[in-house]
Amino acid sequence: MVALMAALTSCGISTTSGYNTEVPGKDEQKRTNMDAPFGPLYPADVAVLVAVAQAGFWEAPTSDLVAKESKNPGVKAVGEQLAREHHALNTYNEQAAARLNVQLPGAATPQQESWRRQIEAASGDERDRLYVTLTRAAHGSVFMKVATVRATTQNDVVRSLAQVATDYVARHMALLESTGLADSDSVAVHAGTDAPYQPTPTIAELVMGIGLALAVAFGTLVAVRLASRRASVTTEDGVSTE
Repeated sequence: MVALMAALTSCGISTTSGYNTEVPGKDEQKRTNMDAPFGPLYPADVAVLVAVAQAGFWEAPTSDLVAKESKNPGVKAVGEQLAREHHALNTYNEQAAARLNVQLPGAATPQQESWRRQIEAASGDERDRLYVTLTRAAHGSVFMKVATVRATTQNDVVRSLAQVATDYVARHMALLESTGLADSDSVAVHAGTDAPYQPTPTIAELVMGIGLALAVAFGTLVAVRLASRRASVTTEDGVSTE
């Protein structure tokens, strides 16, 4: 166990931090693989176990809360299903980690805890909106990473866990979207870290950006032409003076 934790640390992966977005290539795998039951174990494999555990620490209780208190029938039903399935996924994940001798974190990330507190502090329609938006965004972030590990891992236990997690996450995204409360920010692709989400720019923002770029280009052209004229003023007899 100590050797495993030390190897992860040396590779830049912490079992108490967010998911590492890098999937090892062949050369990196040769340097970072660890002997484990059921096949080679790589940092990206362990990071999936960590990501699933950390997601459960905030999404399961938050879904429980929404299931009990939401007045929106659609959101309430989604919360009930997500709470139930996150508890089941957590159990599956813990069993997989035990088989691989991987120590899981005991809490969510600080960013995830802040999301949970935001949802708990809100009420009514605002809570429903926050719950759907934040949870849908979090699921979208982890989906591509879990699916990638499902396709690339050489460990049988990790492959099974990643398959289950991929199925759950895909279903949860569809359920959250079915509420009609998932806005453009929550479905935007963003980094799987503690960094803020990267929202999709609006049409107005795109137009403003294009206009600004054109204005800068035009101003630069005018400045270059004026500078050129000052540098070479031609007299009537064809002699240039400054």
